Amino acid sequence: MKFNYLLEIYDTLISEILNSKNSPTSQIIEFVTSNHIDSFNIYTVDFNNANTSIKYRIEDPVHNWHPRAPLLKDYKNNIVTDLEKLLPQIEQELNIEHLNKKLIWSVAGNSTKLFILVDINLEEIEKDELNFLYYNQLLKIETETIQKKIKETISELNSKEQIETYILKKQLALSNLVAKLIKIIKPKNANDVFSYSTTYSDQNGLKIIYYYVEKAIRFLEKEYFKYLDKNSQASIKTILNTKVHLAPIYNALQLGFNRSADQKAIIILLECFSKIIKVDFQQKITYNELLFASDILPILYNQISNKQKTKKWLKDIMLEFNFNSLEFFDFYTDEINKELNKHEDDIEKFKILYRYLKNTNQKQLYTNNKWNPNLPSAKKQIAGWLEEEIQYLNQQRVLQSYSTEHPISVEMKTKFHTDLSVPQLSYFFGLLIQVGIIQPPTQRAIFRFIADHFKTKMTNSISVDSLNSKYYNVELTTKNAVREKIIELLNFTKL
Repeated sequence: MKFNYLLEIYDTLISEILNSKNSPTSQIIEFVTSNHIDSFNIYTVDFNNANTSIKYRIEDPVHNWHPRAPLLKDYKNNIVTDLEKLLPQIEQELNIEHLNKKLIWSVAGNSTKLFILVDINLEEIEKDELNFLYYNQLLKIETETIQKKIKETISELNSKEQIETYILKKQLALSNLVAKLIKIIKPKNANDVFSYSTTYSDQNGLKIIYYYVEKAIRFLEKEYFKYLDKNSQASIKTILNTKVHLAPIYNALQLGFNRSADQKAIIILLECFSKIIKVDFQQKITYNELLFASDILPILYNQISNKQKTKKWLKDIMLEFNFNSLEFFDFYTDEINKELNKHEDDIEKFKILYRYLKNTNQKQLYTNNKWNPNLPSAKKQIAGWLEEEIQYLNQQRVLQSYSTEHPISVEMKTKFHTDLSVPQLSYFFGLLIQVGIIQPPTQRAIFRFIADHFKTKMTNSISVDSLNSKYYNVELTTKNAVREKIIELLNFTKL
């Protein structure tokens, strides 16, 4: 079987399964012969030495092409002479007394196993089972070939840019295949996609393809991780491995946050990392998020466990690790506001704000990675907010001074009504900033301007924080609505 492009094997088999096109037995036999592949059933016998008696348990036979077949190359053949006397009885039970067979003994600690390998002709295997076994062997060989060809291609490339472009293309193609298979298979959970039923249905065949597509992705992770797009979906195996590593720490934090002074900070973190622990197919989990969680969770756990040994607050650690979620931004700025509200004197408020601004600007980040790639860094968010609060406080002092010197009634500001919603208004002004039509001193300044001068049909009072949130999280429906308005404007220019 020849393929026109590197990953065609996966698309071909998906199409065959979905269209119920089983491979003919003659094609399978030709494949087996050309690749010198043996066909045999494996009977596993587990021995248990209980007191003076010897007991054993025989597992159901599994074909050596099955993905759950034991890897016999991992076992050394240590013959156990004391147990050989039981062989006739075992063979009689299995009805394999006179068949061509091979024995492999394995002794590991107190465990003794015997693998009995019995040859079987392909014609004796049911058609559905044979196709399932064939897919596994074909994909195993072809995936190894794909890995080899990727290495060969990489060795011929002359620059890091060329390597990165090549790897990113392969990563994208494999990720699209994974998404396609998940949509078709509809697994109940992450483990379900790696489990096989005994019915050898089409679902099993698709799961086999999924296994090898993910194996190809895991190969890229192992060999070329630095070239991968870290904001793309991580492989399920990588997520599951990370979960195993982080779950004890996550659970300990969940049990111990009540004893910490930074309860709310821990809750925010745990909510964000919960999708890694749940491994939910409905939520995208990126490599950056796995790296981020693997870095910060152990440090936070040590902070809580040994809080008497350090003066660092968890929120400062979260800032240094660039935990830039909107929930953390709200929490951090709320903490500052609580401190500001304790003082009536503007001078004291300035001291507090400038102290926080100095400390924030001087923070040394542990990593350039950030939790949410679509938002500014945590440091930039907090520093920007502090600068805007200082500017606002200054403006208030100027206005109060002017009001005292000129006690004249000031006309109420007129708010302009707009048919745009709050998200659309925020997005539209964002476009004006991006193309340079308006150039506000800070992002928050434009949010204050909108809140002061505009009202919508839904509300007369627009929240600055609402505009800020909508600015960084633009939905597709919002973009489409604003695009329609811009098209209307363009049509007016033709008149």
